[in-house]
Amino acid sequence: MTMTAMQTEPLQSSTQPVLSNQYSNGLRAFTFWISNTLYAIDIARVLTISQDMSNIQSLPSQAKGLVGMVEFQGNAVPVLDFANLLGFSSGVEKNAQLIQLLNDREKDHIEWVSALEDSLLNDVPFIKAKDPHKCAFGQWYDTFKSRDETLMEVLAEFDQPHKQIHAMADKLLDMKKDGELEHALRILRSERNVTLKRLMKRFEQARTHLKESSRQVLLYVTEDGTSPTVALRIDDINDVVDFKPEQFKPMDQINSILNGEAAELIVAYLKQTDQADCLLIDATNLIKLAQS
Repeated sequence: MTMTAMQTEPLQSSTQPVLSNQYSNGLRAFTFWISNTLYAIDIARVLTISQDMSNIQSLPSQAKGLVGMVEFQGNAVPVLDFANLLGFSSGVEKNAQLIQLLNDREKDHIEWVSALEDSLLNDVPFIKAKDPHKCAFGQWYDTFKSRDETLMEVLAEFDQPHKQIHAMADKLLDMKKDGELEHALRILRSERNVTLKRLMKRFEQARTHLKESSRQVLLYVTEDGTSPTVALRIDDINDVVDFKPEQFKPMDQINSILNGEAAELIVAYLKQTDQADCLLIDATNLIKLAQS
């Protein structure tokens, strides 16, 4: 999918330095997501967007954030992964890490059930977490948050089968003490075939969603308003937003903790009431970084 070029007169010449009074009349900006952070760029500097990643060619370069180059409108355009440029993982990379975490935590629970069976049959001490909030998955699950509403809906379905699995430990071990080993083993087999499989299905649903939702786009930035200068690989587009002057907040405290490329690129903090606050990117400095 591509979006037609957006031609809007910039509020101030791109050659002028970024100053607070530059935005005395506000700013129309294109906003986009990198992981869970919202960013904005002057819409006058956005040429187009595209989901076509198929023709990105690698380059023999170690430049930070550089993915490669892409041919666009007859120009060879450098492609920068914006998250990597700022020194952190992109949403796609975080999704891959999350998929691996889900793989590991699913394996934990398969092994948990086997360990309980071993304890019942062979008098091996059961040392796995009995409390669903204290296993590795439970500790992660209780604190994980995401702006991905579908993912959070899928994860909500983990709660009941996960707690039911952990509830088996004390119950079945007590049954064995009371001489009801065969009954305990029948319950274990049933829970393995029903509840554990239901939990495993939830793990698979979450992984499938993460794989299918990992769709980055290219944001083409222009210097002259007609030809592309650099393409940013971003996680997700958000919206075109009109920011009023009063939404520009002081950067003093933020500037003191920014370093490297982030200090050069992030030039304003934009406050919003109806959605996430965002950080304004200076297109001029972005282009300088791409060309350096």
